[in-house]
Order: sequence, then structure tokens, then C-alpha cells
Amino acid sequence: MRLKFAFLLLTFCVLMLSCTDKKPVSQAQGTSIEQKESTPVKRVDSVEIAKQKPLTYKILVPTAYRYCNPDTLINKNWVELYKDGKDYYVGKARYSIKIISDECGDGSAPKLLGKRNGSPDSRHEVSDGSAPKLLGKRNTILFVNQLPIRLGKVQAANIEISDTSYLVPGTTYSFTFLGKRYKLEAKAQGEDVFINYALLLNGERFFREVEAGGACFNFLFAGDLDGDSKLDLVLSAPTDYENLRIFMFLSSCAPPGLQIGKAAEIVDDFSC
Repeated sequence: MRLKFAFLLLTFCVLMLSCTDKKPVSQAQGTSIEQKESTPVKRVDSVEIAKQKPLTYKILVPTAYRYCNPDTLINKNWVELYKDGKDYYVGKARYSIKIISDECGDGSAPKLLGKRNGSPDSRHEVSDGSAPKLLGKRNTILFVNQLPIRLGKVQAANIEISDTSYLVPGTTYSFTFLGKRYKLEAKAQGEDVFINYALLLNGERFFREVEAGGACFNFLFAGDLDGDSKLDLVLSAPTDYENLRIFMFLSSCAPPGLQIGKAAEIVDDFSC
């Protein structure tokens, strides 16, 4: 069963991410949703119609990969979202890739690393012609192949985000961003295995998973990534504790009448 899952995941990664040219390309569409559930949502549902719009961004996170090869994807034209202290920035991608041992895979795996701790090439990027500022501790959150926003500090929502900001079913986060109030809710049925897990933003469902093996979903970023002064989100949403799945939702990719839409995702697996 695990070999079959690994084969399917490898096939998905090849279709979605195995591009060797340096131009932005569209990613595969999200899995179609066949089940319906009773979670009340707006009549226009971003989950139901997101597959009608192709994804135009590619993303990676600093971690080890088994089925997706970051070396064939990322290049110097990419940018990264990173955090320094309490502030968030978008700057030119500064990274390295090293091969590590992988006892559960083929013996080795590529690991994508960000530059940290004030290294000589870790500086805040600015767009006004002044010299870049040295970083204190650059904590890379996300690498992206393109973003329409200018390099530099980005506006973030007034919500504390940490490794334990889990979106457990029944959890509600209330926060503001640029004077607008937001309420993010997580809903699902079941306990150990969640059925019809859904995320709602001000009552609008923008994410749904038919079945998830645990409540390990959490925030990575909430703020403006596309420069339109509207809320964007980056979420970690693995379906199992041994897989990787990151989503980027942008307001500029929202279907008509909705707040946000899925702009990119990355999936990989590290199970034994």
C-alpha cells in the first residue's frame, strides 16, 4: 500500500513540478472533490470552482525532499518570504542545496536550505536605491518563483504565528489586517481521522479536505504577498504526519466574488 502511495505521489510531483526551464509554468490542478458535507458556506465556493483556474506560481520550503527535486526548480530569479524578529520580508532567494542520507528512501535526498543568522549574503532587500541592511536572524518561510510585490518589508496581519498555531477543528482565529476584521474557522467531523475538514474565512470556505489523518494544519503567514493590500495566506496542510503539503492562497488569484484563491502548492512525502 505504501509503495502504491509513493508511486502515485512521485507521478504527481513529476506532473506538477518537474520542469527544468527557468520560466514560470502552471502547476497541476487540485484534486476534484466528490463528497459533499454540511458545513455552511457562501453560495459561491472557492473550493468548488478553484479547479477552473490554473495555478501560475511554484513554491518550495526549506526542507528535505524525496520525490521532488528542488535543484531542477529553484534558481536565482526566485524570491523568498522570510521573517526577521517580528517582521516579514520578501527578498531575493538565497539558498543552498545539499545531499543528506535518507534511510527510508533511496539512501540520499536533496535538502533545500535558506541563509540564516546574519551571513554576509543575508540582507534585507530594498527598492529605493539605498544599501541593503544586514539581517539578524533570517528565518525562511517560503520560496516562490515569482511575486508581483516589491522587495522589502511586507504587511502582515496582527496575529501571532508559531509552530504550534494549529488549526484544530473547532478553532477560531480572529484578527485584523489593514483595518479589516477577519475570522478564520476550522471545522470537521470525527476525532482521530477528520472527515470533510474545512477552513472558512469570514464564512467563506476556501479549503476542504475530504479526509485528513490529524490536525497538524497550521499558519505559516497571513498578510499581503501580491501587493494589493488584501489578505493572503500560507498554510501547512499535510494529510498525514509523514507528508509535506504547503498551500499559498492569494487575493489576486481569487475567483470572482471571493476573497482568496489557491495560487500554488507543494507536496512531498517522507514516510518509511
